[in-house]
Amino acid sequence: MKNGMKKTAAVVMAAMLMGTGAVVPAAEDMGIFSQTAIVAEAGSVGKVTGLKSKTLSNSEIQLNWSKVKGASGYTVYMRKNGKYNKLGDCKGTSYTVKKLPNATRENFKVRAYKTVKGKKVYGEYSANWNTATNPQACKGLKVSSVGTDNVKLSWTKIGCTNYRIYQNIKGEWKEIGKTTGTSYTVKKLAPATKYQFKIRACKQDDKKTNNNHYGKYSGVVTATTKKSDKITQADIDAMKAELTAYSREKAEYIRENYKNFDGYGEMYNTLDEFFDYYAEDCTPEGASYDAVYVIPYTQETLNDTIDLYKRKLDYLYQKRDDVYYVVYIENCPNGHRVNSNPCWATYFLY
Repeated sequence: MKNGMKKTAAVVMAAMLMGTGAVVPAAEDMGIFSQTAIVAEAGSVGKVTGLKSKTLSNSEIQLNWSKVKGASGYTVYMRKNGKYNKLGDCKGTSYTVKKLPNATRENFKVRAYKTVKGKKVYGEYSANWNTATNPQACKGLKVSSVGTDNVKLSWTKIGCTNYRIYQNIKGEWKEIGKTTGTSYTVKKLAPATKYQFKIRACKQDDKKTNNNHYGKYSGVVTATTKKSDKITQADIDAMKAELTAYSREKAEYIRENYKNFDGYGEMYNTLDEFFDYYAEDCTPEGASYDAVYVIPYTQETLNDTIDLYKRKLDYLYQKRDDVYYVVYIENCPNGHRVNSNPCWATYFLY
């Protein structure tokens, strides 16, 4: 009778233990009280939290998580075909997954375990964490065609979300565009000018956090735009800059007396600040000028025009030496009252 009661109690206890949901080893050769101890230990294994990652390369991802108190180790899992498969165990809170494909998103989980009587007793799985490997380095970058104001680049297709295009601008590499294709045309360039470009592939990770992964940069390609047969806006801008510097040098009276004008110490403090302040709102509608000159779109060079304008400034400063002549140039695609054809109109305002 007593033996029967013991068996009944063992069955009831076993049923209670199974209801805890804890992962326990098989009961072979183990007494009911040993199983109870293991279940108690299982209940004390905490859930892994803080799972994050760092993409190391196009084939390696490093996982990191918070330490679980009392854990003997951790098991790392990766999802494949809808199921989480074991990758390996580790004692610390970091694990590097290797030999992964390029530019591929992967999903991971981790759980802690305790070793009890030679058996692993697991806690709950962590929340899943997904990330991606970097793309491989871009290859085959070349210059496909060159125009007066554009350069077309092309390269070999690789696995990625998109490609990022970079241009060397004043010694710094800056991203200027992106595309999902294998070619890109850089526009609005100056004629007869040398440019440098490179690209790299991007694997978009998470749209919510914009956490992207990049491959290594391609090699650098150099392209020189063709010389334009016509004057461009860039030519006009360069001419304006040269004439502005020339005018500021000729404005001797202003250079000597700018501190005596209204606004010194409030609106401006230096000579250059005065010149900029004076020119800021200087337009043909609100300033004086003696004449307006036009440069047709079809003109082929500005060298003679620049020399002519410098002589004009010499004459103006001889005539009126107590002012600063602001060089103002406007684009007139529909023509100007001085010239009905498309042109640039040039004013010397004071």
